[in-house]
This record gives sequence, C-alpha cells and structure tokens, in this order.
Amino acid sequence: MKSNALTVWREERSRRLDRLVAAHHRTLDAEAMDEWGANELSHAVLLRLAAEFQGFCRDLLDACVEVVFAAAGIADRGLENVFRSHNVLRGRRLDSGNATKDNIAIDFLRCGLEVWVELGTHFPHQVRGWISTVNLLNQARNGIAHDVEAKLNLLRRDGHSLSLATALEWRFSLDELAEAMDTVCSTYLRTLLPELVQW
Repeated sequence: MKSNALTVWREERSRRLDRLVAAHHRTLDAEAMDEWGANELSHAVLLRLAAEFQGFCRDLLDACVEVVFAAAGIADRGLENVFRSHNVLRGRRLDSGNATKDNIAIDFLRCGLEVWVELGTHFPHQVRGWISTVNLLNQARNGIAHDVEAKLNLLRRDGHSLSLATALEWRFSLDELAEAMDTVCSTYLRTLLPELVQW
C-alpha cells in the first residue's frame, strides 16, 4: 500500500528534478561553461532536491494525519479542520524549517510515529546512510541559500564536491528513503488501524 505522497515523489517531483538535470546537461553541452557557472547549475539542482524532499515529507505527514482523522470519525468536518489545523499541524517544523532529521522526527511524532526509530528497526543497514544524506543536503542547502561559502568549503573538504554527481548520488539515497518512510508509515498506520485498506 503506497501513499499518494510517494506517487507524487516518484512522478511529479521526479519529473521536475529530471527536467532540471536535463537543462544542466544541455547548458554544459551547448556552452563553454566555466567552473563558477557549472557550480551554480549544480547548486540549483541541490536546492530543488532539498525542496522536493521537504515537500514529500509534508505530503506524507498530511496523508498520515488524514488517515488518523478519518479513523477518528469526527462527523463535523469544520470541527475536524479546527483540530487538524490548530492542534495537530500548527507550528509544524516542515512548514517553517528545513527537512532536517530532527524536524522530520518532531513532526511525525504528532501522529505518534517515531519515524527514525522505525526506519532503524526496519532498515538497520541503510538508515545511517539516509541520515547522513539528509544532514549533508541540508548543510549544502543552507550554504547555498544563505551564501555562506565557508559551509560549502567545509563540505568540499570532506569530499563532497557539490557537483551534479553529488546531487544525483543524494537523490538516489532520498529515493530509497522516501520508499522506506512510506513503508514505515503504512506499517505504523496498519498496526494502529488494522481495518485500514488504503491511504
């Protein structure tokens, strides 16, 4: 049972990233691009990757909240919306901050799900790599978005070139993580709500 959030990640979000990567290739092929220009194109891909992953996390949390509220059976839709927007989703970290490990954990705990604990239980050999990718991507995103060259240089010194190859490597890792997050959310909701058919 896959969520609509995962479908959007695989399709619309993936297409947007593919288009940006293709534009990167076309520009490099068509022009004698200097190192600065190539780096800026790669930075654009990294920023988009961070944005799309954050959007996926929000979508997945929304799907979990929707399932829980539907199971609660609140007949008055207005009352349900009050509880959803003013209690469960108010102050959500993913609406105002980056999709960091801690922000993801705090927000999914709103549904009672310790998402990183569950990922570690179900995917013990991969979870550390996924956490590393999330941390590195957010460091790169912040360095680029806030124009802090020292942060970017630190990443480069640690062996992360912040090139298109880096972006594609991190994207592959996030593809795996998105699938895994969807799986643990589904498993959690089925345990909580055994009658759940789809979401």
